[in-house]
Amino acid sequence: MIRSATGQDDGTPTQRKATLFCWECDHTSTIDGDWQLRPRRKSLAYVCPECETTLAKRPRSNETVSHHALSGPFVAWQRTLRASATVWRASITASLSNLTALTEFATAGSQPRSVMQ
Repeated sequence: MIRSATGQDDGTPTQRKATLFCWECDHTSTIDGDWQLRPRRKSLAYVCPECETTLAKRPRSNETVSHHALSGPFVAWQRTLRASATVWRASITASLSNLTALTEFATAGSQPRSVMQ
């Protein structure tokens, strides 16, 4: 745990910018202090150690994700399904584009051409 910065003149602690305050129980600590860090699906929750209030949820960076979270059958299935959905969506988009182009071509070919006088 990192201690609060001290004033240079009298040695009294000063509050740092990265200080969290619990609005339920008035607990105060630095961002890297004694807060409980609880991983969520896509975020990391900062929870008060005294009253269990969730103070903030921050997005998880790639560095904080453990190796265990990156492996396993559930994650493999999730990646497979996401890749399959992406390929399916791309094939539908290409098919609709081709159908639109074919329809426009067929429509343009069936219209009578104007005769210039």
